Amino acid sequence: MVERLDPSDPTHVGPYLLDGRLGAGGMGQVFLGTSPAGRKVAVKLIRPELAAAPQFRERFAHEVDAARRVGGFHTAQVVDADPEAPSPWLVTQYIPGPTLQQVVTAHGPLAPAAALRLGAGLAEGLAAIHRCGLVHRDLKPGNVILAEDGPRIIDFGVAHAADTGPMTRTGQIVGTFAYASPEQIRSAPVSPASDVFSLGSVLTFAATGRGPFDASTVPAIVHRIVGEPPHLAGLVDGDSLHSLITACLDKDPALRPSAADILRQVSVTGPAPNPPVGRRVVLWGGIAAAATAVALPTFLLRPDRKVKDSSKGGPTPTSSPARDVTKPVGQLSGHSSDVNCLAFSPDGRTLASGSSDTTVRLWNVASGRTVATLKGHTGDVLALVFSPDGSTLYTGSLDRTLRSWDVRTHAQTDVVLSRSGEFQGVTALAFSPDGNTLAVGKESGIELLTPATGESTATLEGHSGSLEDLAFSPDGKTLASVAADTRGVLLWSTDTGRLVKTFAVDREDSYSGVMFSPDGKVLAGVGNGIRMWDLETGSLTSTLTDHHEFLMAAEYRPGKAVIAGAGANPVEDPEGPVGRSISLWDVSTGRVTATLTGVAPDSNGLVLRVPVLAFSPDGKALAAGLGSIGSGDSIQLWAFP
Repeated sequence: MVERLDPSDPTHVGPYLLDGRLGAGGMGQVFLGTSPAGRKVAVKLIRPELAAAPQFRERFAHEVDAARRVGGFHTAQVVDADPEAPSPWLVTQYIPGPTLQQVVTAHGPLAPAAALRLGAGLAEGLAAIHRCGLVHRDLKPGNVILAEDGPRIIDFGVAHAADTGPMTRTGQIVGTFAYASPEQIRSAPVSPASDVFSLGSVLTFAATGRGPFDASTVPAIVHRIVGEPPHLAGLVDGDSLHSLITACLDKDPALRPSAADILRQVSVTGPAPNPPVGRRVVLWGGIAAAATAVALPTFLLRPDRKVKDSSKGGPTPTSSPARDVTKPVGQLSGHSSDVNCLAFSPDGRTLASGSSDTTVRLWNVASGRTVATLKGHTGDVLALVFSPDGSTLYTGSLDRTLRSWDVRTHAQTDVVLSRSGEFQGVTALAFSPDGNTLAVGKESGIELLTPATGESTATLEGHSGSLEDLAFSPDGKTLASVAADTRGVLLWSTDTGRLVKTFAVDREDSYSGVMFSPDGKVLAGVGNGIRMWDLETGSLTSTLTDHHEFLMAAEYRPGKAVIAGAGANPVEDPEGPVGRSISLWDVSTGRVTATLTGVAPDSNGLVLRVPVLAFSPDGKALAAGLGSIGSGDSIQLWAFP
């Protein structure tokens, strides 16, 4: 999806007019542009903060050289470049089409015949790369564009001559762990066989929706790649695709087939195979046509809505309203790093998201499009909250600032200061129900502010770690807090600022979240399960548990006696579906009544955790921010009747 340029974006790069944003690469922003002759091009502009670093400038120049050597049939042909510019840039042919990552995320795995065709196209591209004496080193689903005429391999930022040592950055292997070869993991010299191993991992993802070495931690991924057989569940043992992938994933580089060998084995001649029955995407034309739906997940929030089929020019009914509500209805992509916080506006029309990429995005819930990208923070955005009237959005960051924004104009209205002049780091925010008090959780302590004046009315000190979460009681008389410590859940009087009570089960317990029941009678601490305390008696009444080892987020569903909770894969089961699921508890019984599945992996092919959840005010939509070892750049949505 092409997004509008931000006000801070340049309008030209060299002689090329910039038309919109295509996305972010490993080193910079990628724009859709127009050449002086009117041709559409892709313009990659290196980030200003990296341009001054010799190693990044060298890597960029190397990418230009590598892409030029390979040519344009299997990649995006280089049109122009200036590696010596103050902000170096690269212009390539614009190739319309989604990435393999986007297609599998939105439509599910490819059929076996389509996966073999993909293998043929990628093997042809790798063979061309290897004939130039290069090894790509970062083949992954996000670096494969599915164009009308076949796959194109992009991003030569880490390509290098064969039989050389690893290119490193701050002491780590450059490339994506989940698709790396054993040689790359060991920082040993790599050969074209390394790309063949990555090809096997990419084809596994294409055919099954997950990588063969997926795990919840980098050490676990490394262990699986170098010491365990691949997990190929979902493939038919012994068929052509299974045999090809198994051969590619041999631990010994000398025993893997070459890209040319693979191409001879799966060479595509004659007509394409017939599409199988079902949802799986089969041919390039169908994939490219389906790309428009990848970035518009909220079409499915209204099951009776008709969606225009761009390949036929007419309206096509969507799926039956009697759909499976445990499956996600779509994904919002735009952030270039982990999504840390989410909030729906009081009217439910806007979803706000804050990210480690330092930006805040406002999404139109009806269309799924970005309404605005708010820039101003210089550190990870960890907290945001709408004022009760919906007119103002407050955002907090590790850059030690609390900022306010006009929701209608998207303009920054203020940078709020604390009593000491700064907030250290703002890690949690909560509004009182009447809108008269804003609670600001910091790396040390809590401050209560009057939003109208910005005046600090009280400082609450009791935690020994940075604040994780804050919640006002429905009547606004008390404030609950949890932090990165073992103090438990603290309850404060908002009138006096004094600590009223401490709730804890075990001295070793830690908490990631806190919330009040809608009637204000129950206090819930989120972490090792969900601890439920009766506020009148102070007694622990129940603990909600599921398959998660630790819950990172939980939310009451408005209007329902239901709690949604999510977390990360347990250490003993990193391959399991836990980190890709969200549990729904019936509060009255304490039992899990449904498990929301289908949480999509990010551009690295992994989801290690779901760190944040948010229900819409009417309880009919649930948004989840995804996190991983790399770029956890997506928000997934579920819809309920």
